[in-house]
Amino acid sequence: MNGEAPTTGITAFALLALAVLVSGPTGAAPAPRPPGAPDDPFLCYRVQAFGMPRFTPIPAIRVAGPLGPLNAHVTRPMWLCTPADVDARRVVDAATALEGYRIQPLMAAVPQRRLQVTNEFGPLRAEIGRPDDLLVPTAESPDGVPPLPAANDVDHYACHRLRPVTDGLPFAPIEGVRLADQFGTRYLDLTTPRHLCAPVGNNGAGIKHPGGYFLCYRVQLSLAAPQDALGSALELHTSNEFGPGRLAAIRQAELCVPSVRTPGPRGCFSRDSSPTGFDAIVAAGFTVIDTGTDPGVVNALPAGRRALVWLGNYDNTTCMWERSDDWVIANVAPLAGNPKVEAYNLADEPRLWQCPSAVRDLAARSALVKSLDPGRPTFAVIQPHFPENPYAPYVGAVDIIGVDRYPCSWAAGCVYAKIDETIGLLEAAKVPRYWAIVQAFADSYYRWPTVGELHEEFRHWRASRMEGYVVFSWAYLGDSLANHPDLLSALTAENGS
Repeated sequence: MNGEAPTTGITAFALLALAVLVSGPTGAAPAPRPPGAPDDPFLCYRVQAFGMPRFTPIPAIRVAGPLGPLNAHVTRPMWLCTPADVDARRVVDAATALEGYRIQPLMAAVPQRRLQVTNEFGPLRAEIGRPDDLLVPTAESPDGVPPLPAANDVDHYACHRLRPVTDGLPFAPIEGVRLADQFGTRYLDLTTPRHLCAPVGNNGAGIKHPGGYFLCYRVQLSLAAPQDALGSALELHTSNEFGPGRLAAIRQAELCVPSVRTPGPRGCFSRDSSPTGFDAIVAAGFTVIDTGTDPGVVNALPAGRRALVWLGNYDNTTCMWERSDDWVIANVAPLAGNPKVEAYNLADEPRLWQCPSAVRDLAARSALVKSLDPGRPTFAVIQPHFPENPYAPYVGAVDIIGVDRYPCSWAAGCVYAKIDETIGLLEAAKVPRYWAIVQAFADSYYRWPTVGELHEEFRHWRASRMEGYVVFSWAYLGDSLANHPDLLSALTAENGS
């Protein structure tokens, strides 16, 4: 490099911006930005470091956030993300940029997970994998090395590669988004979601907006808009906690839009006493309803609610299914492709120590169901009791594992370490997808949690990678949540979190 700015490709930030536009596409106005999202969007430019000082790779850094802890090797600068005004909403903090660094997680594999986020352009369900970039609050200047960023409200972010999960239709590009940053104004087409960036605390530091994410879309200049090139600005100087740097641009690459993670599936086992069997459950904010295979019941679910379809249990005394393959074929086929189906519930606590064929039988039943309805996942509740890791044998046998580790008993009170221990087992087994089964019942061994204890259950589970949860149970052993209005109010509040 010899200290000179790279000259290959398009070398200037402002030339990359391409842009003072006098007119452009006028698409539909986006929705309001969701509460809890970061303040500003950022337009991320692919950059190349050059000159002095050179970036020194960081062998190990530890960050932690809502998607879990991460130990990573920081290798090189990759991005400069500038605060951007999208659709004339104004920029809150124009002084704080984000510099993006390529990272290599210090573990062989990061389990994939599914979640849903939403922003002004609508909701998106996505499967996310390993993180590959870390965004760091940064000061930047064209004239020389700036001081470290002033006090600001911008978090660090770990950015995970993602794949949109749709119900058959591909992601529809978002066209004609008007954007202005320090380099100019232009219209962009958002072609596909590329990264989900989750807030993280660096080396024990706190997170300012724990519910705020960025959904980053690959961008291209809209062909419908005229473009005028600006004069060149060959380099920028940056400064952040990793030190000073000099960056030259290669291209504008992604627009990171403030987003929030929407609650995943929120289910409840059993039925209520209303004529439909689910009116009170729906009123409490649950979105997944425990049903059988009757298409009439499934289709009667109100908007925004889906069925967890029970297909009969696995008998741990005979080591056989209660219902035959022929019964499954006859009852699943009419539901195939029905958007009201959330998942198929195959079994409640198969016992591998009693039935050595349990995993093989569950995998075969799952394969049968998915041959009939390949667009919907299969689900089974797995007991936490086993001489070894109870979840490892079931990885790959079923799509979603239900995890029922109940913390509150008459003898010991509420021991939340049981939940934490279970989360550790799930991580050790690399379970890709799981739902928590939340205790809200009592029997001769387990006792009802109080409102505070119920919230503590949720707090521990929400520190995990759970995609959703199912409460056990609306009705059980002659008692009902309707008889416990304090807990019902607490569950309604949790369902809205």
